Formats: sequence, structure tokens, C-alpha cells
Amino acid sequence: MNMLAGFLGGAAGAMGLGGGSFLLLYLTLIISEPQLKAQGINLLFFIPCAVISIFFHNKNKLVSWKAVVPLALGGIVGVGCGLWLVSIVSPNIIGKIFGGFLLIFGLVEVFKKERPKDRSPNKPNL
Repeated sequence: MNMLAGFLGGAAGAMGLGGGSFLLLYLTLIISEPQLKAQGINLLFFIPCAVISIFFHNKNKLVSWKAVVPLALGGIVGVGCGLWLVSIVSPNIIGKIFGGFLLIFGLVEVFKKERPKDRSPNKPNL
């Protein structure tokens, strides 16, 4: 069961679908790991998945390195803020915040209007 969850989380993550959300739900709801421990497992799980995904996405020219740098810098600041927040907020509240984010993003995904696809010749057809 753990291998299947790892496979599905890795496959979803490689496609940019938020495999971490899937893995966190599995860890907390199915095998009853505490929220913060599940988040730590998730972070370690995605290091090798991210390295492999970056290699292939970059090879297929699907990475905009100009966008990566400011996003990464913002992410580093976000990590510091998140670590501080986790140190002062109870794990139950963290789990509820995570669930709220999943709900909000899920609703946005369900109700957002589809944009026309970019048909420029430089973009690979997927």
C-alpha cells in the first residue's frame, strides 16, 4: 500500500499536480501519521522526485529559469515563516489550515474558466 501511495504521489508530483497533497492525505488519513511528521516525510520523499522531474522538464524545455529564481527566493522566505508558524501553532490547527487550503484550491480548480491553449510553435504539444 505504501509503494502504491508513493508511486501515485510521485507521478502526480512529476506532472505538477500536487503529489504532496495526495501523499499527505494518505499519511494522515490512511496510516494515521501526525500532520507535522507527515509533512516531514513528504518533504524528504519529494527531493529525489523533484530532481528527476527537473531533469526531464528542463530537457523538454518546460522550465522558465527566469521565473524560477524569484519563486525560489520567495519560497526560501516562506519556509522561514512556515517554520516559525509551526513552532507556535498546534498541529491540529496546522491540519485544519492544510485542509482549508486543499478545499479552496480544489474549488478554484473546479470552477475556474479554461483559458485558450497557447498554440505557439515553440511550445511542445503534451
